[in-house]
Amino acid sequence: MPMSVYRSEKDGAWESIERRFEGMPLIVFSKTYCPYSRRAKALLASYNLSPAATIVEVDLRDDGDLIKHILTRLTGRGTFPNAILNGVSIGGSDDLHSLHAQGRLQEIIENAGIHTDGG
Repeated sequence: MPMSVYRSEKDGAWESIERRFEGMPLIVFSKTYCPYSRRAKALLASYNLSPAATIVEVDLRDDGDLIKHILTRLTGRGTFPNAILNGVSIGGSDDLHSLHAQGRLQEIIENAGIHTDGG
């Protein structure tokens, strides 16, 4: 289902955001100053992903409030980071680290068509 189904009138810019990230299987919506975002990005970097995760630093964007609003509506998660794998949120930092500790994160990422070299 296209994400535009979830949009309200004030979310009109979502289509341009959605198109911008099309073809990027793993997107991490992050904030540069957030320790949880840094922790999640470091974990994902340890997997040497190919293609690499697309990092969107929401606090550096003019449409950061809009992105937060839309992510909250789409994923139920209003905090950062928010890792989106093929259009589905797989969680924030604690969720990613939990999946990693359970030995499931690499499999989930690889099942999405992303090559990993570690973790």
